[in-house]
Amino acid sequence: MLKTEKNIRKLYNAKLLVISNDDNVKNTIENEFDDYFKELKLVKGSKEAVELASSNSFDIVIIDTDVKEYSFSELCSEITSRAPTLPKIIISDDEDSENIIIAVNNSAYTFMSKPLRVKDIKLAIIMCLNQTKRGDKVEFQNGIYFDEYRDQFFKPGGVLIDFTRLEKSFLKLLIQKRGEIIDYDTIKDVVWKGKNMSIYTMRNIVNKIRQKTYYEIIRNHSNKGYIIEESK
Repeated sequence: MLKTEKNIRKLYNAKLLVISNDDNVKNTIENEFDDYFKELKLVKGSKEAVELASSNSFDIVIIDTDVKEYSFSELCSEITSRAPTLPKIIISDDEDSENIIIAVNNSAYTFMSKPLRVKDIKLAIIMCLNQTKRGDKVEFQNGIYFDEYRDQFFKPGGVLIDFTRLEKSFLKLLIQKRGEIIDYDTIKDVVWKGKNMSIYTMRNIVNKIRQKTYYEIIRNHSNKGYIIEESK
């Protein structure tokens, strides 16, 4: 199916992490991209960078070969180990073959030369976000999130939550109507598609979802229905 402009991932709802010890990169990113992203974080390349990359809070990371405290190789390996699904764009003022090999071995999306051209890095980010299918996320506690693009639920580090069809459908309905209490009849009509379903079956589904995530993700309003916890 061909994508349309409507369902191509834009920058304004993405979260970007930039790891670079180069002040020129910092100035370029801050001056040109500050208003483009939902969240933009710049760090020089320390343990903080690794923690941020593995926090599951970012959609993409730009890694400069010029980093602080870690070597470029060590930093890439650590991020790949702790956040294997986080897309990476590598930037460098040195097209050394060893750095290119490191980028390839760590599944980087692309390798770009400095000085950065704004339109090139912007296009690379858009292409990377869409081709790696890092989608719009609905985030909850404990690093759990729903990726609307991939239509899946994940734990931190991109670990897929193995919901059944009914469990997933139940959660998606509550997300679609978040902020509202969804009554039992509506849940029956949408999730069970009008088939016979007892209140005990519904409670069992809720309990299984809680076991796979955490208890407070779904709240019951007695004799009214269920509501999902507000996303972060």
